[in-house]
Amino acid sequence: MYETLSQPAARPRHARCGRPSRAFLCSSVALITLLHHAPARAAGDPASSAAPQPRHAQAPATKAHPRHAVAQTISDVVVTAVSAAGRAQRRPESLSVVDGAQLRARGIQSFATLAQSTPGVSLKSEGPSQTEIEMRGITANGGNAPTVGFYLGNLALTGPAGAQNGHVVIDPSLYDLNRIEIARGPQGTDGGVMALAGSARLIPNAPDTSAYHGAMNSILSGTDGGGFNHDDNLMLNLPLVRDKLALRLVGSEQYTNGWIDRIVAAPFPQAGGEPVGTVRGDVRDAPVVARHPGSNAAQNYATRASLLWQPTERITVSPSFFYETSHQDGISAFDSDPGTQAHYQPFDIAEPLTDRIAIYGLDASYRFDAFKVSSIFGYWTRHSTQTEEASESFNNPFQALTVDANPPFHGPSGTGPEYGHEIDPSRQYSEELRFSSLGGSRLGWTGGFYFSRFSSTWNFDGTTPNAAPYEDLGTLGPATTPDWFDADARTAESQYAVYGNVHYSLTPKLTAQLGLRLTRYDYSFASCISGWGSGLGAATPSCTGDVRLHNNDASPSFNLSYRLDPRTLFYVNIARAMRPAGGNSIYPTTGGVWGPVFQQFGFNGSRWPLTYKPDTMWSYEAGTKTRFWHDRITLDADLYAEDWQHIQLEALPADWALNINGRHATIFGGEVQAQAVLGAGFTLQATASYLHEHLDGGDHWVITPSDVLPEVARVVQSTVLSYSHPLDATYSLIGNIQNSFTGPRYSIAFPVIGGTFAGNGAWTRLKGYDLTDLRLGLRSARGWSITAFVDNVFNTRARLESLFQENLPTPTYNRIVTNQPLTGGIDLNATF
Repeated sequence: MYETLSQPAARPRHARCGRPSRAFLCSSVALITLLHHAPARAAGDPASSAAPQPRHAQAPATKAHPRHAVAQTISDVVVTAVSAAGRAQRRPESLSVVDGAQLRARGIQSFATLAQSTPGVSLKSEGPSQTEIEMRGITANGGNAPTVGFYLGNLALTGPAGAQNGHVVIDPSLYDLNRIEIARGPQGTDGGVMALAGSARLIPNAPDTSAYHGAMNSILSGTDGGGFNHDDNLMLNLPLVRDKLALRLVGSEQYTNGWIDRIVAAPFPQAGGEPVGTVRGDVRDAPVVARHPGSNAAQNYATRASLLWQPTERITVSPSFFYETSHQDGISAFDSDPGTQAHYQPFDIAEPLTDRIAIYGLDASYRFDAFKVSSIFGYWTRHSTQTEEASESFNNPFQALTVDANPPFHGPSGTGPEYGHEIDPSRQYSEELRFSSLGGSRLGWTGGFYFSRFSSTWNFDGTTPNAAPYEDLGTLGPATTPDWFDADARTAESQYAVYGNVHYSLTPKLTAQLGLRLTRYDYSFASCISGWGSGLGAATPSCTGDVRLHNNDASPSFNLSYRLDPRTLFYVNIARAMRPAGGNSIYPTTGGVWGPVFQQFGFNGSRWPLTYKPDTMWSYEAGTKTRFWHDRITLDADLYAEDWQHIQLEALPADWALNINGRHATIFGGEVQAQAVLGAGFTLQATASYLHEHLDGGDHWVITPSDVLPEVARVVQSTVLSYSHPLDATYSLIGNIQNSFTGPRYSIAFPVIGGTFAGNGAWTRLKGYDLTDLRLGLRSARGWSITAFVDNVFNTRARLESLFQENLPTPTYNRIVTNQPLTGGIDLNATF
């Protein structure tokens, strides 16, 4: 949904939008509604920061903005999910949009939280800035590129190419955003990056050149099993030259207390079972030598600055800067055995995660009478680190890593501690030159050029200080170095694209649109792995040399829309997109461990594939958008089919990542988004999505069940019921109740099946879960509000993901990523 609530024409004095007092109820699967007014812009405006607006449209409600009208109808809103702006209800594509007022009203502080209630969207998240986004079942667990384009303003942000936690993007503070737009289906023929599954755009408010104003927000809360949390935000808008030049500054800090305990036990119980190594020892009864409560506590800081300069009516220049840094003491994951909110260790080794990103942007445009020219330049640099401990896994006899069959943890012959440290630096610069038509003629067009240069390095240093008990994979004798796995993998990719999109109104009701994107990818990859646990042992590093690949692609799009009447739209979309090829590290094919593994995969010759091919996606979509009952109800619905050829998959031979091409995957599904004004101050929103996927992984795909795609929930539902009631001329009572449901998914694990360790991985089914949030507050026409809230009312401990461990998995337990337990507090807002 993409509408804002408005007053009926009979009461024009109150016919404004942007009030955070709307009522919503979302109950099905994935929707997002835009309930805040954004002024129209001419077609062709790029989707950067929201265009300059009156004061009341940019900040939380101010004194000049009426707050107590009860909405009776649903009005349309402008969005820019593609290069040309347009009314959301008129755009012939599947969109979900939520604006800043809606984010505040629902208490949404992160994109990860928003995604849980958005139809067709799924994600993996291990903590701050560790979010991998997926749409419509099009997962990104294989390949070196994501399947979803992620933007801050106009700038595309790309996750690391080889990080063990995936193509993760930042999860920035959502304070002072104008809106978030989520477009489903292949993207690229109207600018930006090419993406198989869709795009997500976080669009900040633009500086206001007309007046000084500001806003502040503080969220104070406590978490069950955790402690005190705080989230503080400040925005200042400074017009430096009235109607010409303005600066907007935003600062945020967020501290989330942890709820996972890290417990160190000694002597640590060894694995048992039959065969030995299949059952974890009783860690709950082991002597505790150290306990670290709240070991997943996280601290984030962020700042955003944007400048708007309009020297003439035709020229607009907007430089911007964003910086964010985060630190988390450990991942938000517990041990499946014993299943308590804790992680048990034989040695006291913390597992912190850090992330730092700086983003520089410069948007400039010149408006001619008939068309507009825009230049969008961006540069960003990012540095992420993670430490992971797996001492217990290295001691398990099922891993066959040691010279002796079942050594102790401690002592001269003990396996001792093990830990790995990962560093993922990445950077990208990009330039887009865009031309777009202006005016309301039957013919409209957008075209341009896009270039980007992305580089990413995966560094992993695995260490076993007590090396002697371990077996060198090269010599098959005792290891002589503490370095068991040192990896350096470097990826660089340049993208050159020219794109164009033309739409023409064949009749007043029928419009056709054609698009084409021509893209060239230049790719290079080099990997070198050493250590006693590397393929050829410590004495002989396994190095690929310089792998270079080139891909050329032509991806078209076609759209046909028919407007039955002013309130009803039907459309059909057909589009194609491609992901580029990539390279693999070198792994062994002989020996006691690798020989049987290589034979199981069935590759011809004597080596693993060094490269993998591009994959392509054809998407077919039909949908409708309608409003009825005197504009009190809107309904958006679509059906789609995806044909995914040469699908890039991540195989895990002996728990080492290897990208291969499967044959194909087919995905069928549908999405529904509805919004209704119920009267008496109540508004209901409901969304739902369903999909069915089938994978043909080909002859070399061995992870079972072999026909499913990982981390994909077939059913997602969301419901929001909101309420707003004026108590008098100054105060309004506001509140909402939200519920979101995510169905079962498959996630990776390495269990023992029939007495055999699934060292190549197997999918394990995670149960579905639903989360409920409550909010009730008071809003004043004088520019402040106070809201009490309870998130996760029923204290659901969801199993979000079975964590993949690059260090070494174990058959005795999985580490399960989980959500924040019941959290209650107050949300304070003020404007000035």
